Amino acid sequence: MPGALTGIRVIEVASYVTGPFAGALLGDLGAEIIKVEEPGHGDPFRGWGEDLYSPTFCALNRNKKSISLDLHTAGGREILLDLIDEADVVIENHRPGVAEKMGFGYEAVHARNPRTVYCSITGFGEDGPYGQRPGYDTVGQALTGLLSLLTDLGRPEPMGISLSDHITGIYAFCGILSGLIARSTTGEGQLVTTSLLQATMHLIGENAAHYFHSNEPPLRQTRVRQAQVYAFQASDNLAFVVHLSSPAKFWEGLVKVVGHPEWLENPLFVNRAARQKNYEELCSQLEAIFRTAPRDHWLSELGRHDVPSAPLNTVADAFKDPQVRHLGIKMTYEHPLRGTVEGVAPGFSLSSTPLTVRLAPPTLGEHTTKVLSALDYSPEKLAALRAEGAFGAPESDG
Repeated sequence: MPGALTGIRVIEVASYVTGPFAGALLGDLGAEIIKVEEPGHGDPFRGWGEDLYSPTFCALNRNKKSISLDLHTAGGREILLDLIDEADVVIENHRPGVAEKMGFGYEAVHARNPRTVYCSITGFGEDGPYGQRPGYDTVGQALTGLLSLLTDLGRPEPMGISLSDHITGIYAFCGILSGLIARSTTGEGQLVTTSLLQATMHLIGENAAHYFHSNEPPLRQTRVRQAQVYAFQASDNLAFVVHLSSPAKFWEGLVKVVGHPEWLENPLFVNRAARQKNYEELCSQLEAIFRTAPRDHWLSELGRHDVPSAPLNTVADAFKDPQVRHLGIKMTYEHPLRGTVEGVAPGFSLSSTPLTVRLAPPTLGEHTTKVLSALDYSPEKLAALRAEGAFGAPESDG
């Protein structure tokens, strides 16, 4: 069955996470994604492994065709613009001004193909005092305040996931979809911009609203108290979490599980506001209780009383979970040269236009010959472009 974006062509001149993640999401919806990479090494994430086909690269680049183009050559830039002429979407995530210097900035593209939805992703915005700074995930997390909500400022630690990068890719994806919907009415594309700074700060809007209200900056523990969330270790040293949220029935269920019905009348814990104020005291008492039996016992009892709870899984644990297996969240697909590639299924489903994985992550330049042949270049022109160094020899001409 066709996908929601079948027939849409995307030119991705982007690397690392933000642009490639947006492209991968569009590809899952059926769009044709042509990824433009530098000859020889390609997307830097390819190099996070032994053979330019690292797991990091594969996670962000399925459903894509890879072509090698040297955009430092006139021929490489000419090919790129010819591809863009037939494109619906362009994604780039260079520093401000780089795409313009290389001839494929928004104004140049819009003049050639007014229907193109052009997405430009930066670290800190198109201009301003930070415009030319290098923007990477942890910098984005720290600058926006996100990291202060995830770590102890007294003993700060960076996160083990590129949150700002992936968040920004999702916002870019939303912007591109919005541009395509608008084009169906106006007939014309437009410029979509986002950045690590803009996207991440929008994501923490709930925390910002509390700051605007109280003039007190929230920290990691602020929402922990408000939402009444806890993490414990059981007697077998296995960790689990409890999230009481707002409904009183969850607190009442927890009290039954730990065998302290008197807590319902205890002034320290009598209502949600009291439990928020006395969070440390309640947490301390619960920690001692949960240390008296194994995790499976507590999770069984918490589940029996409908208290929101879960094991604190590693990634390996998560993929062994019966519900994860039931939903088919782990996927495998085949590459003609690389064999079986494992990955994660799309994050949402559509009933009539299902999301699909049609192509395994490409090897560097795998589709150069096939994509360029569609441009109707003569053999002589292709030979001249190759001699100029416009594109490198593909690993496969898929």
